[in-house]
Amino acid sequence: MAVHVLLMPTRDVGTIEEAPVSERTITKARPDGDPRTTAVLMLAAIREASAHLGKLLRLARTEFRGNLRALTLLVVLFGGALLLVLASLVLFLIALRDALAALIGNEPLAALIVALPFVVVMVMLAHAGFVRMRLRAPEA
Repeated sequence: MAVHVLLMPTRDVGTIEEAPVSERTITKARPDGDPRTTAVLMLAAIREASAHLGKLLRLARTEFRGNLRALTLLVVLFGGALLLVLASLVLFLIALRDALAALIGNEPLAALIVALPFVVVMVMLAHAGFVRMRLRAPEA
């Protein structure tokens, strides 16, 4: 244990006497009554901050893993739902074609009637794409 020495003036101002520093002397010198020095307090604060940061990183890792699992489950569920919707749309179109073929009596004509709205939408999108490409093309 290190011995701290405080140089204190004695009764006559001319001489200086060495006196050991006790806890009571430090308590009297500090108004808040804490006997620890600034360096000790800073070291304790650094230790506490590093422990707090470690706990925070551990919590963040746990939360991130939980959120990643939840996000993966959400993507899988939405992907499955999208697959079911697309399959039901295809089945609906096939059933519609078969129903029209039974009413009309001509299966190729029923297929054209069912495909006609898709062909119209494709032509409109192609035309809009050609117009945009024409507007962006440099004038020659």
